[in-house]
Amino acid sequence: MKIMKKLMLYTALLFLTIAFYQCKDDDDGGPTVFSDDEGNSIQIIEIDPVSPASLEFEEFVVITFEYNITHSEGARMWVQPYTEGDTSPGFLYSSSKVYSGSATRQVGISVQDGGDGPVNVDQLRVSMVNPDHSIRLIEDFINVNYNFGN
Repeated sequence: MKIMKKLMLYTALLFLTIAFYQCKDDDDGGPTVFSDDEGNSIQIIEIDPVSPASLEFEEFVVITFEYNITHSEGARMWVQPYTEGDTSPGFLYSSSKVYSGSATRQVGISVQDGGDGPVNVDQLRVSMVNPDHSIRLIEDFINVNYNFGN
């Protein structure tokens, strides 16, 4: 009986470990995948330059991602820079038309000089919404460390 309980415990731990490593991965350069229950997904392929990095104001970080959109009306997607839980001061980001199907897209984020000194971007917000922005399909964050204006 004790052997069976240990086996069940080890099996449960194995499944938890597998589930943990299949979740988004922000730190080791592996793919970061965001998805919903309907099959919509964004998989981050590359972020250039790699975090951490010091950048000039209006120098862009380029994010390359693959997307799959199953929403019947299509969707809009973007990545926005965040600082301490809110959009970064003077933020710049690529807007989005309505996309459908699957493909690869590149977007950029940056920060303008607002006259208040350097800005640290500590997260990238990844979003996918329906065309009129009334339904949020995907929203998640990637931890980063970009210092603009240093």
